[in-house]
Amino acid sequence: MMRTFQQQWIRLGIAVLLSFFVITNGYAQTRIIKGKVVDTNNQPIIGASVKIVGTSTGTITDVNGLYSLSATSKDKLQFSFMGYTSKEEIVGNRSVINVILAESNVQMQDVVVVGYGTQRKENLTGAVSTVDVSKSLSAKPFTDVAKGLQGNVPGLTITYGGGSITETPSINIRGLVSINGGNTPLILVDGVVVPDITMVNPDDIASISVLKDAASTSIFGARAADGVILITTKSGQKNSKFKIDYSDNFSWGTPTQLPQFPNDPVAEINMEVNAFARQGSGFDMFGMQAPQLIAGIQKWEANYSKNRTSNQMVKGQDFDIVNGTAYFYRIWDPTKIMYQTMPQENHNLQFSGGTDKLSYFVSGTYSYQEGILKIHPDKLSQYNLMAGINADVNNWLNLDVKTTNRQYNYDYPYSYQDYFYYMWRWGAYFPYGQYTDPNSGQSYYFRNVNGYLANANNCTYRQNTQNINIAATIKLTPNLKFRSEFSYMNINANRHEIGGQISLWDFWSGGLALNSTLPSASYNETDYTSSFTTQLTSNSYLTYDKRFGLHSIKAMVGLNAEKGTFLQQFSKGYGLMNNSMGEIALVTNSTPPVITSTSSTYGPAHTWWSVAGYFGRINYDFNNKYLVELDGRYDGSSNFPVSGRWAFFPSGSLGWRVTEEPFAKGIKKVVTDWKIRGSYGTIGNQNVGTTNLFLPVMTTAQNSWIVGSAKATYTGMPQTVASTLTWERINTLDFGTDARFLDNNLGLTFDWFQRDNVGMISSSTTLPQVFGTSASKTNVGNLRTNGWEVALDYHYQLHNGIQLYANVSLNNYITKITKWGGNPSNSLTTYYSGMTYGDIWGFQTVGYFKDAADVANSPSQVKLQSGSFVFGPGDVKYADLNKDGKIDGGSLTLADHGDLKKIGNCTPQYQYSFRLGGSWKGFDLDAYFQGVGKRDYWATGSIAIPGYTGSSIFLQHQMDYWTSSNVNATYPNPYQGNSSSNLSGEAFWSGNTSSTSGNNFYPQTKYLLNLAYLRLKTLTIGYTLPKTVLAKAGINKFRIYVEGMNLLTFAQNKIPIDPETTDASSTGSWYGATTPFTKTYSFGVQMSF
Repeated sequence: MMRTFQQQWIRLGIAVLLSFFVITNGYAQTRIIKGKVVDTNNQPIIGASVKIVGTSTGTITDVNGLYSLSATSKDKLQFSFMGYTSKEEIVGNRSVINVILAESNVQMQDVVVVGYGTQRKENLTGAVSTVDVSKSLSAKPFTDVAKGLQGNVPGLTITYGGGSITETPSINIRGLVSINGGNTPLILVDGVVVPDITMVNPDDIASISVLKDAASTSIFGARAADGVILITTKSGQKNSKFKIDYSDNFSWGTPTQLPQFPNDPVAEINMEVNAFARQGSGFDMFGMQAPQLIAGIQKWEANYSKNRTSNQMVKGQDFDIVNGTAYFYRIWDPTKIMYQTMPQENHNLQFSGGTDKLSYFVSGTYSYQEGILKIHPDKLSQYNLMAGINADVNNWLNLDVKTTNRQYNYDYPYSYQDYFYYMWRWGAYFPYGQYTDPNSGQSYYFRNVNGYLANANNCTYRQNTQNINIAATIKLTPNLKFRSEFSYMNINANRHEIGGQISLWDFWSGGLALNSTLPSASYNETDYTSSFTTQLTSNSYLTYDKRFGLHSIKAMVGLNAEKGTFLQQFSKGYGLMNNSMGEIALVTNSTPPVITSTSSTYGPAHTWWSVAGYFGRINYDFNNKYLVELDGRYDGSSNFPVSGRWAFFPSGSLGWRVTEEPFAKGIKKVVTDWKIRGSYGTIGNQNVGTTNLFLPVMTTAQNSWIVGSAKATYTGMPQTVASTLTWERINTLDFGTDARFLDNNLGLTFDWFQRDNVGMISSSTTLPQVFGTSASKTNVGNLRTNGWEVALDYHYQLHNGIQLYANVSLNNYITKITKWGGNPSNSLTTYYSGMTYGDIWGFQTVGYFKDAADVANSPSQVKLQSGSFVFGPGDVKYADLNKDGKIDGGSLTLADHGDLKKIGNCTPQYQYSFRLGGSWKGFDLDAYFQGVGKRDYWATGSIAIPGYTGSSIFLQHQMDYWTSSNVNATYPNPYQGNSSSNLSGEAFWSGNTSSTSGNNFYPQTKYLLNLAYLRLKTLTIGYTLPKTVLAKAGINKFRIYVEGMNLLTFAQNKIPIDPETTDASSTGSWYGATTPFTKTYSFGVQMSF
């Protein structure tokens, strides 16, 4: 009985189970789905999420990238992992689904960040470029984002004048916008303007978009006239495991190229003797006469040069006192004394993860680097912290919060003098060592550049930047969203400099004495500068996105408002009681009645600005084939008077995806995708150089006569103001095409553009001096830039797993001032109508005068002589282009410029780059080349021009000079003192606005520098360990790499200065007498847990 009962229950249970399976099978049959998730290198991805879309059911991959879960044929599986682009697969009738996930940066090429949103690249109608962040910025030996962008984006020009660790890059997009300003692109990080791209931490960047035409930039308004660089920082990913990423980099830098001191110092002294003789004076180097100096150097080289291992100088051998004058004989290599190998290290640690409702990301970076100076190097350390959280509060509200903090610490020696200038000015026999005082037994430096540097106090600059961004996105309907963003940024900066008088062996006034009051009293000072900058930004906008059959429309309308303030306090005191205590309270001259060069000063500054704009955008496409975008912004700026403060700036663009047409089906195998686009628009430029153009400002100054005990102060006439002053309007026309070939393996982008500044602000006329003030600024100038850009990219994967890629870009532009007010005569000494920006005017060089008869029978060059200089044999002969029998610059106007002609242009032209690389079984190689096809430069200073400044030495590359037995020499018959010019305005029309040159070295074809170059910018070799090996240690990724920067340079510069150099010394404006560019060797690791 019991058994029967049990059997009945068993049969019933079996029947119920069978019926359950039958019923459920009627809806969907559940089965086990297996597979493997790998990356593009066929390496397993450990811990990848595999989830059934719309449910909470899911799993993760194991150490071999394998997964297994139950699903039905109708289910859709989502595969995701941090740093990779998610992929979805419908199960269907498959039981094995293997998936390859690509790194997210690869797919970011398809989704582009634009103004207040994103767009698919295939639907873009504006000129927008994206940056491959992983190749350009990831794991690099620098903390400056601009160094990674240099050459990577067609039309984006980034130049550095020198190699200082605090060097600020010059950045512009598609050339000059205005001579008044606005030639730097607007830089936004997560929608917030940052004043300097060097403030952005490269390790925190997820994507970069560069917006170049008016159609893509006009929506940003007031400050986007020169384009926009949009930077999006990293964020956590939802439905991802907790992850730790760590990377470090250690590097060492050495100069790429340096001038050399003469190999034969005696020959150099004889060259100076000849140069001084032409000047009408003898060689006198702080009292040292050539015969005694030469004899002493020759004796030192013969008897003592091989046993000098210390920097202690021995009297009677290394130097001596002869007839009351100190003579120095020991030969040094100043570059070894002054320069060091520059160390640098970077460390970055990141935490990220997320649930289905929340994601988070935290990043911390530390970097440290030292400058080139060995004795007292400047030091820069930076700390960056970023934290972000994104949360779905409910199904209609999303909150996003990000905060960043940057601490910038810069330490540097007090500037008693321009250390680079004086290092290159004096000879290698100058005393770079120390000498022990026989009375005190204490060792002191001599009055030389390294002596000042060794005794300089440490000065500090501290800057702290804090920024918080808060955003809320409200989903009003499935197609309508409202987003509001608010950000607050403040920058606190403090600078403290301490001078003081020091003790050095002084030989400048004859003899040798220990001088404890060097340098002058004006350096016995301390000063404080404190500044506080705030910036408030608010953006609110509605976005509507809807598709109606073959029609798709996306519309946006919003409001942007920004406000900034700057407050600065400055104080200085003279007469330090103690050099090591640089406090204002501890000076002897803190509250003087009269402000002079040696009294204390106090200087406040307070400025503020604001901009606001109403903007809108409509995107329409028909069947993903015909594309239309309309943009508009009604902008207001505090930089203009009320009557011209607000203006409307519209733009529009069209696109046609040719390959979506039925007639294009036949070419799809070759031309995968092809789009033609064009745009035209207007944007306002408010960056016009000053914020008080519309204010009748009066200036004050001191007269030269004394009233009582002080110079009389006077107030000048107020500047005149034009009632019609308003925005400069930037109109841009752009035609471009984007195409993909050979199954997307090959890509092409081309753009041609024309940008006009209509109504550029300039002086309207020239007023007589009796009017008492200058003419008002008005919108009377015009400027035009024409250019083009082309970029190619290629990638391919071979059957053996080798991945190859290549990128090439080339661009060029020319800027002309088509209209200019205030120069009716078209004088070459300022801007003029028809001027090509960057033009260099100069003389055509014929050669050298052969003899006195050649001088007498040639066109007269008397007007070009300055000082004691007289043209003679071995001097430069200039061409008489206008055949009037004399060499001059005429009236220095466009109509009458005498024998001057355009000899070059200092604007970088034909900028290009190419990248080659690949990967195979964990090994990766990347070589990036960058260069400039054409750039001319007229350089001044004694490194470029021998004998530029009286008493400056001649360097090794200048030792090939004219003599009667060396008539084909590189340089003419030497003369000391070639810095003065007899032609007014030369500093303008020679393209070098800092200084002039004359005699044998007026701007001319022979000595015009060619700064074109090709450079191996970076070479990277890396190896990533297999994940199957790393899994045992709980490590997801481990990559080690070595990298070199600026390893090879191909150039034809006429002097041994890096061809990227444009910086000059602060003293004398010597080209190249500055921190040199460096080649860098580094290694590092990247790890993920």
